[in-house]
Parts: sequence; structure tokens; C-alpha cells
Amino acid sequence: MPANVLRELREGWGEFAGRTWVWVVVAQFALVNAAFVGAIAVLGPLVADVSFGRASWGLIIAAETVGLALGGLLALRWRPRHALGIGVGLVTVTALPIVGLALVPVVPVLVVAFLIGGLAIEQFGVAWDQSLQQNIPPARLAKVYSYDAVGSFIAIPVGEVLVGPLAHVFGTTPVLLGCAAVIVAASLAALSTGSVRRLTVGVPAVPAPQG
Repeated sequence: MPANVLRELREGWGEFAGRTWVWVVVAQFALVNAAFVGAIAVLGPLVADVSFGRASWGLIIAAETVGLALGGLLALRWRPRHALGIGVGLVTVTALPIVGLALVPVVPVLVVAFLIGGLAIEQFGVAWDQSLQQNIPPARLAKVYSYDAVGSFIAIPVGEVLVGPLAHVFGTTPVLLGCAAVIVAASLAALSTGSVRRLTVGVPAVPAPQG
């Protein structure tokens, strides 16, 4: 491996590991993504097959996309100073669709739950990007994003592989509730970190009225 690549990897790791709020949130999402994707992508269709059907499942997944769009519109107007802490806390809301699948597999309930979950995760996504872009030196931002991507998504295949056998042994409902519990626990643990709660992002000043 060329020396300059190793140097860039070390520099990126220094920025990543040296900022507690960064690696804590990435660790949070290693668990959140594994639990959420495993529950939704693997067990969700199984629940659909024995209850409301695949056509309605497509509608439910579409509701999450609508929630993401609404979350983006909300983020244009709502710009809290402690956006990262709020966003990390809102990630707990993404457990709602999974709890709905486990306990109330009814289309209207799931549509609302997935829509709210999508809205919440978009708030986190905007807060995370703002926090990185405003608190990481621009020259090293891409390196930190690289470690973020690897850490956040590396466990997804593990979640996808594990939930099927676990559901076979323990049942679909307990495993779905377990996935929801992982999301809530990981998010609350990240939120308990002071540097996550205290991190601020700049709030643009409101222009003074003219005349």
C-alpha cells in the first residue's frame, strides 16, 4: 500500500477516533442499521405474507419515503442549535415501525409508524451532516465520512444473517421486539454521551427587518 494512502488513513482515523461524538454515533448506527435492516428487510416481508400481503407492504415502505421527504422539508425550517443530540434522540422513534410489525401488523398503523420513522431518521441525517461539516476540518472531512460509512454499515449483513435463524428459534415477534430494543438502547447510550448532547451547529442569523 503506498505511503501516502497509509498517511491519509492515519490522518482520517485520528480525526475520527479523536472526536468522541463522532465514533459514538457511528457505533450507535452500527447497531441501529443492523437491527433495523434485519427487521425490515428480512422479517418485514414474512409478516406481510401472513397478514396484510405484499402489495400493502409496498405501500407501507412507500410511507417511509414520504416521511423522509417531510423530514427534509421540516429540516429546512427547524434548525436547532443542538441538532445532533436531538437527532440522536429521535432515532429511538425508528423502533416504532418494528414494534408495529411485531404487535399491530395492521396497514393503517404501519403506514403511520413508517411515516413517522422516516421523518425522524431524516432529522438525524440532516443533523449529522451539519455536525460533521461544521466541526471537522474541510481537508479531512472526506476521510471521516469514509470511516463513518464503513462503521455505520459494516454490521448490516450480520443483522440480515442473524434475524432469520433467531426468528426460527424464538419466533418472529420476540426477535422484532429485540431489534426494536437494540435501536432504543443504542440510541439512548449515544445520547447519554455529553459530547453528543452538547455539540452545536451554527444557526444562521435572522436578517433585521428593513424600513
